[in-house]
Amino acid sequence: MPVDLRLMRYVVTIAEEGGFQRAAERLRMAQPPLSRQILELERHLGVSLFHRRPTRLTEAGEVFVASARRVLADADAMVERARAAGRGESGTVRLGMVASAAHETVPEVLAALRPAHPDVVVRAHEAWSGELAAGLRAGRFDLVLGRTIPRRPGLARQTVRREPLVAVVGPAHPLAGRPAAALSDLYGSRLRLVPGDVAPDYRDMLLATLARTGLEFEVDDCQVLGWRHLGLDDGKSFALVPGSLGALPTADGVVLPLTDRLPAPDLELVWRRDALPPAGAAFTRVVEATARERGWLETAPGGRPG
Repeated sequence: MPVDLRLMRYVVTIAEEGGFQRAAERLRMAQPPLSRQILELERHLGVSLFHRRPTRLTEAGEVFVASARRVLADADAMVERARAAGRGESGTVRLGMVASAAHETVPEVLAALRPAHPDVVVRAHEAWSGELAAGLRAGRFDLVLGRTIPRRPGLARQTVRREPLVAVVGPAHPLAGRPAAALSDLYGSRLRLVPGDVAPDYRDMLLATLARTGLEFEVDDCQVLGWRHLGLDDGKSFALVPGSLGALPTADGVVLPLTDRLPAPDLELVWRRDALPPAGAAFTRVVEATARERGWLETAPGGRPG
C-alpha cells in the first residue's frame, strides 16, 4: 500500500481536528471510509497512529505527522513553482546579444524585468550576429537581441530599437574636435568594418546604406574585434556604430555624431516559435513595453538617437 500525499493529508487533518468525524467534514467525505483507510494505513505501517476514544496521536503518529507536514509543504511548493514557471513567472532565459545591446538596452530591460518577474533569471551572452544566428538555430539561446539576424521559417521577431549611426574617429583624426560632422566630411578616410565572416549581413547592410549616399569609401577589416579597440589610431580611419553604442567610451576613438540621417540596422529580438519557454515569453512582453516607454522605436530629427 503506497503512502501517498492523500493519506498524509488525511492523517494530518485528523490530528489537527482531534477526531475522525470533524476531519471527515473538513475533507468533505464520509467518516467510515476515512476510518477504514487509516486502519489500512496503520496495518501497512505496522503501527498505530492514533489512540481512539478520545482521538489523539500515538508517539509513532507524532513522528508521522511531523514528517508528513514537511512532505506536504514541499509538494505544495513544488506545484506552485511548476505553475509559476508555466505562467512565465519563474525560470531561466538564455539570451544572446550583440555588443550594441549590452551597454544600454539590456540593462534597462533587466531593470524593468526584475520588479515584474523577480524569479526569472536571464543568462546573457555577448556575441557577433553570425554566432547569435547559429546559436539560436542550435538551441543554445532562447532569444537573441541582434541586428540583421537572417529571416528564416519558424523564427519570430519584434523590433526593439531604431537609431541612427554615429561615426567614431581616432583622437588624431582631423574631425575629432568637432561636435558633429556630415558623412561627406569623412570622404577620404578609410572605413573600418567587422570582417564579413563574423557578421556578413550586418556588414552588407552598412555598405548598402553607404552606397545609397553616393559616397564611396575605402574599406578595411578591423584587425582586433571588439568595441573598445577599433584600430583608429592612424588618424585616417573611422567606424560607423549604432548611436546607443556611441555612448560607451572606447580606448582609441572619439564619437562624432552625423548630421546625415543614416539609420543603423534595427535591433531586433528574435526567437524560435516552437522553442520559446514561458519565461522567454514574459521577457518578450517586458522588452516590448520597455521599448515603447523609452521611445526606442522612434528616431529624433537630425540623425541623433531618440
